[in-house]
Amino acid sequence: MLTLIWIFLTANILCVSGTSLVHVPCDDKTVEKLSRLAVTYINEDRQTGYKFALNRITNVQAHQQGPAGKVYYLDLDVLETKCHVLSPKSWKKCAIRPFMETQISGNCNTTVLHTPEGFSYLYSYDCTLVPDPPEKLRLTCPDCPLLLPVDSNEAIAAARTSLLKYNRQSTLPVSLTVNTITRASHQRSPVPASFVEYTVQECSVAPFPEVQCEPGHEGKEPVGFCIGEVFGHGQQDVKVSCEIFRPQVHVVTPTQQEDKFSKTTTHNAHVPHIHKPSFQDVGAVTPQLADPVYQVIPAGPGSLPASDSTIPTSSSESTESSESDSSEEAGGSVRAVKPPLNFRYVPRRQRRQIPTSTSPPHSPVFLSIFPSVPSPFRSCPGVSRYTTV
Repeated sequence: MLTLIWIFLTANILCVSGTSLVHVPCDDKTVEKLSRLAVTYINEDRQTGYKFALNRITNVQAHQQGPAGKVYYLDLDVLETKCHVLSPKSWKKCAIRPFMETQISGNCNTTVLHTPEGFSYLYSYDCTLVPDPPEKLRLTCPDCPLLLPVDSNEAIAAARTSLLKYNRQSTLPVSLTVNTITRASHQRSPVPASFVEYTVQECSVAPFPEVQCEPGHEGKEPVGFCIGEVFGHGQQDVKVSCEIFRPQVHVVTPTQQEDKFSKTTTHNAHVPHIHKPSFQDVGAVTPQLADPVYQVIPAGPGSLPASDSTIPTSSSESTESSESDSSEEAGGSVRAVKPPLNFRYVPRRQRRQIPTSTSPPHSPVFLSIFPSVPSPFRSCPGVSRYTTV
């Protein structure tokens, strides 16, 4: 085993020295901009889970490659936020999950190409995050909720109970159904309570009261994210809030409307007319996606108080687009911005015949093994950006 470790370390050192990698201070301004932009890319690329926030820069190595640009190998410490990855909210505006809710942290080995034109491309990333052990949480906060399996009966029941209340009192013209439970926890004292977070989908048809609807739009992304709290047994107190990402617009053509009525009249049984709801009524103008909205359904008058950090306040927030993220990164002397089309690095396709009159394009070289040689700079690892309790 020791022999294999020595072989791996030797190969890593030879690989680093052979490619002329140089360490860069973790407080370098260009590195800080690239690190923030890299976390933005990672969050945009992921489709499940929660957005990450950059906590600190642990190690940085760079490979200068002339006209092709410079390849940065960034070892970044990240923290899990409370924002779902599909939320249009920037990770810089997302709340960090506090210690009393079982904090999840880890690191991302990220490879970024920075071109001479100032564009930064994400080549690869490998993130490993783990939750704090429950023993650590119990020592500091014995009554804090502990994580539950997302497929447990308690988690499923809490999600259905909270969403049922949301559908009853929501002002949205459609009902929602649970898509995926992303996080669940429970506490036994001082009052039994279940806490659940989940994505939601739009129902395919208008459901009758107390009937679980069927999700529509198979294979499409969820339309929102909800946080629910269920207190007590029997006569339960329920709190729920939902963020609708991008309300969808349903267009029903006259032909589809005629087909629907013709199919309905073929049955002898009397079928009551049910108007199929949509997120927006479509007129002659081109439909536009609405801004994400928060809807908070409070508990009854006798509800138990909950922490403000768990349920967000009802508000209507303006979204922060990726362009605003890029404009922030462009500040300063070094230009590090998002490419106009795709932030993922895509190698150029090699032509079968390259004319001799033109020089071949400069292609960057990336290491197959992420370099892990410790940094000689005292600024690495960098200072933590967040202090959570």
